[in-house]
Amino acid sequence: MFAGPHRRLKLSVGRVVGETIECRYHGWTFDDCGRGESPGTPKLTTCTDSYEVREEHGRFWVKARGAFADFPVLNPERHYRIGTFDYVVPAPLVLTLDNFTEIEHTGSVHTTFGYELSRMHEVTVRTESTPTTVRVVNAGPTKRLNPIVRRLLRIQPDDLFHDDWTVCFSPVYAVFDHWWTLPDGTRESMVRRRFYIFFTPLTATTTGVIAFVYAKSRYPGPTGGLRLAKPFFRNAIDREMRADVTMLAHLADYNPTLDGMKLSRFDKVMGLTRERIRTIYRGEDQHRLSLAVG
Repeated sequence: MFAGPHRRLKLSVGRVVGETIECRYHGWTFDDCGRGESPGTPKLTTCTDSYEVREEHGRFWVKARGAFADFPVLNPERHYRIGTFDYVVPAPLVLTLDNFTEIEHTGSVHTTFGYELSRMHEVTVRTESTPTTVRVVNAGPTKRLNPIVRRLLRIQPDDLFHDDWTVCFSPVYAVFDHWWTLPDGTRESMVRRRFYIFFTPLTATTTGVIAFVYAKSRYPGPTGGLRLAKPFFRNAIDREMRADVTMLAHLADYNPTLDGMKLSRFDKVMGLTRERIRTIYRGEDQHRLSLAVG
């Protein structure tokens, strides 16, 4: 919440008067650049922080005025929107990001996507990084899915599950693509999924997670049948996301360092994301972009 510079009342409880916000406490008014005036002492002026704001996808996006970073662009590429999902995760930002940027836990935590635990050693992992992003590409034997899901997506027991994601850090968010193929990489499954997941620290020990979820279908029709299957996909996605939230609630330690941890080949991404959170997201400058949940 933004506080007025006079007596620190939340400006959000004020009202819009013309092109200004009027503070509810003493009637001070502030324009869109943060310049404020006092009605009781006309010569008394001030200035408060102001931000660039955009309303898209049912959310308000906020960044520091003049920040070099652009607003994130959701590019679903003819994908059909499945829905938006909000969660409060009982873990710090770094540890929450750890969970969503490694695939090893899908063998034991998830039920409808990921890799079979007994064949996790067959999963390939490729990690790429730039100064501002981290990308991870995985492929391996799919989990055993229930017959309804297998028939709907036309997935065979020996098919490969593919997981390709890129993490950005201003703000902290990741773009995930999920799909299945035959073992030789041909004949893709009938449905692809794309997730845009944003991570916002709420407190030192809680993180807000917002997921914008899309899908693309090869079935005939304007939405490839996804409009009819939307409730099914929404329930499945919400169940899997809540499984992550529940698992993170069982963390025994909030220490973000990697010292003393026995890390696997799936965990290389953790060091890369920590470095970019430190240098990009938590840099000591005014060029950081953040997400406001609304």
